[in-house]
Amino acid sequence: MSIAPWDVAPRDLPWAGLRALRALSEHGTMTAAAGALGYTTGAVSHQLAALARALGTDVVSAHGRGVVLTEAGAALAARAESLLTAQREAVDAARAATGDAVGTVRVGAFATVTAGLLPRLVAEVAERHPGIVLAGYELTVDDVATAVRRGDVDLGLGLDYPAAPIPRLPGTALRPLRTERFAVVSAPLSGLPERVHLADLAEQPWILPPMPTHYGAAVRYACRAAGFEPRAAHEVNDTSTTLALVAQGLGVALATGLMRGLRPAGELRTSMLRDVVEREIVLLEPVSAPRRPALDAVAAVIEQVVHTTHVAL
Repeated sequence: MSIAPWDVAPRDLPWAGLRALRALSEHGTMTAAAGALGYTTGAVSHQLAALARALGTDVVSAHGRGVVLTEAGAALAARAESLLTAQREAVDAARAATGDAVGTVRVGAFATVTAGLLPRLVAEVAERHPGIVLAGYELTVDDVATAVRRGDVDLGLGLDYPAAPIPRLPGTALRPLRTERFAVVSAPLSGLPERVHLADLAEQPWILPPMPTHYGAAVRYACRAAGFEPRAAHEVNDTSTTLALVAQGLGVALATGLMRGLRPAGELRTSMLRDVVEREIVLLEPVSAPRRPALDAVAAVIEQVVHTTHVAL
């Protein structure tokens, strides 16, 4: 049942409803908004309904099989970012005032890090800072910077490619942690030599990341710089799936040591590149001040763990 405009006195706005409204405004559909927030569409619908009740007017209206923002919803969505930022900064200031490294710190990271580094990060934080709970959230690489800016996570581990740099967003700072160098992976019986030029692989079928991603753009840029356009046998975003396809002899791919660690060594042949193709593991941090002591403590642990993880990066 729709709410008649301004037929009740506005109450305090629910933060979950504001996040849902912002996500709907940014992503356009309930399904996409729910995916971005990690909720079901039903949960997002309930959050928007609660927001409408608190506001005293509808924030969305039915349109075909979906919904669109009402004028009131659009006006509120335009201010949701600043409201949520102010709320986050107020909470951080209150926590910082205690001077203690305590509480939950949400770390967003891409899949390779969650598999290769997150278990060690959780263990190290628990040992050094028993008052801190580290909560890991898997994100796509291209979404990490946005998640930190929006406050969906407190810290983010991302990747910066020279040919496709990570967005430098207002409200975030980027700290380089470690450089990874790419090698070529192929099936164990591929016969590729121990060292190759990228140009030597021009006729090979490739397992490529999708073009819209930063990784996809970086791989294609490296191949084009070597004088060829890679022929995609498969386009896959997930590293584990990519390596599985490579192990079956369905194509070659570029992979770093951290990526190769997701597959048993005997299932892949690694050829070192004579070309220099690299990327940087980076830490994305909010720039709001004062910062919670827990964020600084976890950031220090992350830096130490990334620097001392013994893989052929």
